[in-house]
Amino acid sequence: MKNKLNLSKQYAIKQHRGQYRKNNKTPYWHHLRDVVNNLEMMGIKDESILCAGWLHDSIEDTSFDFEDVSKSFGKKIAQIVSDLTKETRLPKNQQEKNYLKQLSKSSWQAKVVKFADILANISDLKNSELNHRQKIIQVKYKIKYLGAIKSGIVENTSKIPNLSKSQNLLNLVLEQYGQRKIILS
Repeated sequence: MKNKLNLSKQYAIKQHRGQYRKNNKTPYWHHLRDVVNNLEMMGIKDESILCAGWLHDSIEDTSFDFEDVSKSFGKKIAQIVSDLTKETRLPKNQQEKNYLKQLSKSSWQAKVVKFADILANISDLKNSELNHRQKIIQVKYKIKYLGAIKSGIVENTSKIPNLSKSQNLLNLVLEQYGQRKIILS
């Protein structure tokens, strides 16, 4: 029998089949793999967090809902994924306000997945066809989420053994776009 992590990977790849990153070339599941790789680089070994890394966009971007995640992977993973899901039925402006509040109230597990997601998204900008100015706008858009998750990360650094490695990597990428360094520990 496959373990839960392997099942979440296979399920995420299946759910996102036919979806591509904004460059319209890279299969979307590559982003999910990058998020999980970032979590592993941080020293995260908790299966629920790693599964949530694979599934973090499932509710928002596929036909999979909270009940599906809960039934297939358990309530803990479903809650992490739900904490990372924007309410897309709201107007964009309200959606962002609600999402920032939601992130700030979420578990540290959801916050560490979001940090891995931010790192993956910003690192992947090198593959984007956006011009440099547009990439800077994207970076600023993504790093606003760091404010909402920072306290949860800082309060749980002992559970994230290699956080400094990820922080350094993020800061290298931010530097390319003229942004200030982020200090999480």
